[in-house]
Amino acid sequence: MVRKILEDVKVNNHKAIKTFKDDVIIKSTPIVKTILKQTIKPITDTGPEREELKDKTYHNEESKYEFLEKKKVSSPEYYHSEKMLQTPHMKTKKSRPFNKPILLIFILALVIAVFYLFSTVFYKANITIIPKNKIFDLKNESFASSKKSGIPFEVMIVEDTLNKEVVLTSSKEVTNKAKGEIILYNEYAKTPQKITVGSFVTDEYGKSYKIDGTVNIPGYTVDKAAKIIPGQVAVGVTSFIAGEAYNGSPKSFYITSFKNTDKYKKIYGKLKAPLSGGIAGLVYTVDDKEKELILGDVSTSKERLIKKLNALVPPGYILYPNAVNFSYDLGESTFSKIPNAKLDVKGTLKAVLLKKDLLSSYIVDRILPDISKIEKLEIVDPDLNSLTFNFKDKEQIIAKEMESFDFELTGSLSLDWNPNTEGLKVSLLGKDKSEVPSIFKIDPGISSASVSIIPFWASKLPDTQEKINIIIKK
Repeated sequence: MVRKILEDVKVNNHKAIKTFKDDVIIKSTPIVKTILKQTIKPITDTGPEREELKDKTYHNEESKYEFLEKKKVSSPEYYHSEKMLQTPHMKTKKSRPFNKPILLIFILALVIAVFYLFSTVFYKANITIIPKNKIFDLKNESFASSKKSGIPFEVMIVEDTLNKEVVLTSSKEVTNKAKGEIILYNEYAKTPQKITVGSFVTDEYGKSYKIDGTVNIPGYTVDKAAKIIPGQVAVGVTSFIAGEAYNGSPKSFYITSFKNTDKYKKIYGKLKAPLSGGIAGLVYTVDDKEKELILGDVSTSKERLIKKLNALVPPGYILYPNAVNFSYDLGESTFSKIPNAKLDVKGTLKAVLLKKDLLSSYIVDRILPDISKIEKLEIVDPDLNSLTFNFKDKEQIIAKEMESFDFELTGSLSLDWNPNTEGLKVSLLGKDKSEVPSIFKIDPGISSASVSIIPFWASKLPDTQEKINIIIKK
């Protein structure tokens, strides 16, 4: 019996005591020690020792519960532990009553706020427009160009010199005179002075030349400082005698007939272009076979001149590849005293440039004769480079002094319309969604269009242009 009691006590030494009220765990170590100290001698199942042991154990148990009761009352930690350890069946939490009217008011206010934001801040209209586009075929359409009427044009001339080394095989006797150009000045009178063709002029070396044409030298003028500004005119001259001696660049020329008069020093000439080509005797010259060899290099010169000309085309003008004349000149360099010669091949490219905007206008009027001025303004500049240009006169000569010419255009031309978006915005302000299609139909440059309004429930477009966004879709 003693052994059984001791085993119970040992087990209780590691056993937790749980109270029913608060589930506080207390270890029973002190009790075990007390019991062990008091049970040194054997204890029987009956007798006074057994009864005494029971009394002490029960007494200690009661003391323990009294201690716990006091600790619960005096310690704040107890209240916290008790509150945390309570189970739903031990304590029922009281909840505050739910106020449904307040919730409904909150939801209604939220809906109104969202509606306000979408109806004001996010209120806008997106309009997508597909502009009109048409392709027209032109076949030898005739047009007239003129500096006074019709399509305006300008003439441009560029030059290039190609140096070519050749071996000449043909020879002949020649007597060629040197040629050049001078400028005649008039400081003699305020009235024009006439110089007739064939008149002689002499340079500072005493060599004589003839005037190639009749000219009138304008009279001089006087500026604010009383300085005389001479009148001037250019004229060609030819040497009086053939030969290389007349080739060169003399500085001054005087009219022989005015010698020993006041006019001699006041009517004079200055060299404009060097004198060249003078030669006499047996010379080597370029034959047809050698010219063909030179032509191979001339094509290179032409391509170079075209590139040069394209770089010089002013804004607003268009240059067509077929609107040019190309020529080359061997000049007097075709003659040489020796077989091995250096030839100067002078290439010249002349071209007509057409005014781009007026050419476009004439073409649109030709292919759309009934187009209105308003619709015509919506047409974007067409790509005129897609057309082929040809002179109507296949032998058309381009010259600086030309006044007019006729030409033809062939090819496919695409016309793109650009609707007036700003005017369209004004027309759409505050309009009902159902009115939009009829407004689109007014603009001839619109092929199709669609409108999207945010928020989706709005039936009218915004009344400010900033809230209307127009997207042009190609």
